[in-house]
Order: sequence, then C-alpha cells, then structure tokens
Amino acid sequence: MNKVKLSLAGARKNRELGKKLSPVVYFVAEQLLPAYIQSKLSDYAAIDELHNLCYLLSKKAQNVFNAKIISSCIDQNWDLKGFKQVLQRILKITGVQGCDTVTKLLDDQIKN
Repeated sequence: MNKVKLSLAGARKNRELGKKLSPVVYFVAEQLLPAYIQSKLSDYAAIDELHNLCYLLSKKAQNVFNAKIISSCIDQNWDLKGFKQVLQRILKITGVQGCDTVTKLLDDQIKN
C-alpha cells in the first residue's frame, strides 16, 4: 500500500483526483487493512486474496497517476475503471459500507 500512497503523493497526472483520494487510501492502508489482517490471521486464503488485490491496486494506481501521459482517453478510462473496481473490492472485503462518495468521484472522473 505504500506504493499506492506514493503514487498519489507524487502524481504526474490526475493530481486533483489523487488529492481527493488520498484520505481514503490512507484510511484503507493504515486502519482497515491492519484490522482486517489481524482478524483473519488463521484464514490464509482471505489474506492471500487481500494481498493480491493490494498488489493489483498498486499497479492500477501507477497507471492512473504516474505512467507516461497517454494520448488515448480510452486507455485512461480503462485504467480508472480498473482502479475503481479493485478499490471497491478491497472496501467490500474489509466490510466498508456506504462508499458511494468514492465511487461517485471516480465515476465523475471517468465521464470527463
């Protein structure tokens, strides 16, 4: 998750989105994930799934915020949709409900 936080902090593109998503990512990385992992210490499959999702989120965050500027809006929207889906899955797995604000923010960015 440190890679995700660094991608948001040092964003070369989508800087405003990075600033708006930083509190959510910090909350997930520093509060939700440690509590979830501690509650699932004996469930290796759940921890492995969460680890894979966090790895995927870091890759998507790099594409959305730091990869070279791409000329195609289709590619940018594809990366944003992937980032949104992975973040939603992490929030759902960790038990967060009512993350409509984050979803709306990402959906608005995808439409633009």
